[in-house]
Amino acid sequence: MHTKKGFQKKIEKIIKDKYSNWEEKSIIIDKWMKKEENSEEYFIDLVLKHRNPKIRKGVASILFYLDYPVIAEQLVGRILIEPDWTVRYALSKACANHLGKDAVENLNQFYYQLLAQSDDNRKYQLRKIFAENLGIMGLKEGIPNLVLQLKEVGNHRDKYSVELIMQILYSLGEIGDKSAINLLLKYSAKNVYSTEGIINSALHAIDKIAKRLGFSSKKALLEDINRNQN
Repeated sequence: MHTKKGFQKKIEKIIKDKYSNWEEKSIIIDKWMKKEENSEEYFIDLVLKHRNPKIRKGVASILFYLDYPVIAEQLVGRILIEPDWTVRYALSKACANHLGKDAVENLNQFYYQLLAQSDDNRKYQLRKIFAENLGIMGLKEGIPNLVLQLKEVGNHRDKYSVELIMQILYSLGEIGDKSAINLLLKYSAKNVYSTEGIINSALHAIDKIAKRLGFSSKKALLEDINRNQN
C-alpha cells in the first residue's frame, strides 16, 4: 500500500520515462493499480489537480489503454473545463475509446449544465471546446450536436460566431458522413452570410469526408450522392 503522494509520484516517474510508449507505460501502471486500494481515486486526482499539463496529459494518454471505464465516466466533464488543449485531446480520445456513444451523451449533459451557469464570454469558449472535442472523439453520434450548434449560431457573423462555425465545420469533417454533405455544401457557397474562412472550412470538411469514405475526390463523392438521389 502506498500513500496517495507516493503512488502518484510513481505514476509521474513512469510518465516521464523517455524510453517507453504510452501503451507500455499503461501496462506497468495497471499492475500497480490492481494492487492499490485507492488507485482509481489517486489516478483521477492527477488529471484534476496536477499543476503540470504534461503530467495531466500523460495520465489521460495512459487512460486510453487501461480497462477502467469508470474513470473515463468521471473525467468526461473535465474535457470542458481543462485549460490545456493537449490534455483535452487525450481525454477525449480516452473517453471515446472507453464509453463509445455514451461519451457524447455524457459530454452533452455536462455542456448544457455549464452553459446555463456561464456568462457570454465563457459560453463562447464552451461552445467552441464542445464542438472541437466532438470532432476529436471521432464518433458519429456527435453529428446531431454539431448540426444543432450551427442552427443556434444561425446567421450571426461576428468574429466569435465565424470562429465557432469554422470549428463546427472542421469537426463535421472529422466525423461526418454523406448525410452531412448537403449542409456543408450550403456553407461552402458564396452568399451574403459566407466568409472566406467558412467557405474554406466547409470545403476542407467535404474533402476529409470524401477521403474517409474511400472516394478519389470530392467530385467523385458528390457525383455518387447525386446518382443516389435521382
